[in-house]
Amino acid sequence: MSSQVQELLDGVNTGRWLLPSPDLPNPISLARAISGICGGRYDWNDPVADQLRAMIGEPEHLVFVIADGFGMNFVNTLPEDSFVRRHLAVEGRAAFPPITAANLFALGQGEWPGQHAAIGWYMLLAEIGERATVFPWIRTRDGEDLTVLGVTAESVYPRQSLAPQFNRDSMSLVPDELSMSNPSKALHGSTCAGYESPASAIDTAINRAAYSHWTYTHIYWPMIDKSSHEYGTEDEKTCQLVSELDAEMQRLRSGLPEDSRLVVIADHGHLNIREDQKFLIAPDDPLTKLLTSDVSGDTKTAIFHVKEGAKEAFAQQFREKFGDHFFLFSAQEVAELELFGPDGITDFTAGRLGDFIAVAKGQEAIKFQTPENTREISQFSEHGGLTPDEMLVPIVIA
Repeated sequence: MSSQVQELLDGVNTGRWLLPSPDLPNPISLARAISGICGGRYDWNDPVADQLRAMIGEPEHLVFVIADGFGMNFVNTLPEDSFVRRHLAVEGRAAFPPITAANLFALGQGEWPGQHAAIGWYMLLAEIGERATVFPWIRTRDGEDLTVLGVTAESVYPRQSLAPQFNRDSMSLVPDELSMSNPSKALHGSTCAGYESPASAIDTAINRAAYSHWTYTHIYWPMIDKSSHEYGTEDEKTCQLVSELDAEMQRLRSGLPEDSRLVVIADHGHLNIREDQKFLIAPDDPLTKLLTSDVSGDTKTAIFHVKEGAKEAFAQQFREKFGDHFFLFSAQEVAELELFGPDGITDFTAGRLGDFIAVAKGQEAIKFQTPENTREISQFSEHGGLTPDEMLVPIVIA
């Protein structure tokens, strides 16, 4: 066992870091439970999914809200008599990495990241042989649309999503600007529709339950995450959005019929980044010269594809520079730790994972600049590490 792995496990024992776990409430098991309730696929051996399904029951109307970034770090700031805290069923752990892509696809497909392969904001795509920013659906270096380059959603996201298989009257509501994106279509299929404002999404869910039978309505709620990145977790704007979410969830539940169930989960939490913990790596840095491609992943979970014969040199140099701030795990160690879930890592996912992954130990963030992008790290808060603030998420059932 390497010293890095031992350090992580020692920290897990003290609660400094948290590992994803199939034995605790998690987004994959929740997605599977919802699938079973909605008449979709339910063929997993997953006791946690069975438990969550029993907690939710078999309601006439099921509304499922993913509140992006609304981790337990925010829930714990709400008053004890707030709607979310009164109806907090269990505390869950996000899938790793605790980022939007990994957890949205975990929730959309009922699969761990090692299987669904959406493991970073930036991903090395074999189809184009370089890095893509997949949620905006562009080649990172020049912003070229991936569709123009011949990339399809089916090739990037090969696993099947659950919602299109439901036998309920199903609708997935996302902000208008996301409704026609390839990731949204991959997740939701023909059930996807746009909404103009959060209030209008709530109104739609209430109206569907009032005028239809046996409904499933999903709402994706990204505002808290966006504000946290832009202003930080303690900014007044972010705190106001947290309060607004709580109030809107109260309004939503109050507007639904008695034989309904509202389920709310976050995809991850947030951790503010200290200015002195933002590390910028210049394009001509010796570390960069050991890589075969631009760094993928994100600022707290950097993924490296290393040149043949250079792995030992890269690991040594990285740990000498950043070992106090980041773990550096080999692909083999990632598999042994089951960071991407208990079901292993498919060959498809392994191609995107590369040779090493760096994971922030705390408030650190790292960016490998490219000749096309020498901007600094501008965000005030991030997520992707293994701290409780990033990994712990609420599961609300009301």
